[in-house]
Amino acid sequence: MKILVTGGTGFTGSALSQRLARLGNEVVVLDNKPGLYDQELRDLGVTIHYGTVADRSLVDRLVSGCEQVYHLAAAFRLVNLGKQAYWDINVNGTKNIMDAAQMHGVQKVINCSTCGVHGNISASPAGETAPIAPADYYQYTKWKSEELAMQRVQAGQWVTTLRPTAIYGPGDPERFFLIF
Repeated sequence: MKILVTGGTGFTGSALSQRLARLGNEVVVLDNKPGLYDQELRDLGVTIHYGTVADRSLVDRLVSGCEQVYHLAAAFRLVNLGKQAYWDINVNGTKNIMDAAQMHGVQKVINCSTCGVHGNISASPAGETAPIAPADYYQYTKWKSEELAMQRVQAGQWVTTLRPTAIYGPGDPERFFLIF
């Protein structure tokens, strides 16, 4: 099966891309820059494209022929990144993915959001029905991308949105090392 993974050279995306490739899938990755595991991905036969999900024509070209799309690409708390860049990547990029997937008959789209759309939870654990209250602009744009996904589901497109919490594990590029 041919699968596109956006954000596929990042920590989470590269782990997913490696797993999908090891399962025998043809994996295509779109990311804005090289990651820590590019060579490992290439060694598994993964095709890597550098660019942005904000580039509608590139997204359309890469989605063509795919049966599934895992959309993990996001602008995530980057220093000196303006609000427009967050909107272009997190909201418009998601729209580009959804549009291309619909146009090319993609069977499944997995949209990666964040539990942060709930903001600061006062009574944990909180379920998916907890109030939506983004605490920053990143979380706000991820919520807006979820709204787009929900509109697509209501129109009959197969989209599942996940809201992961902090992700860590083997090969973590020192995000959690700093905490310890």
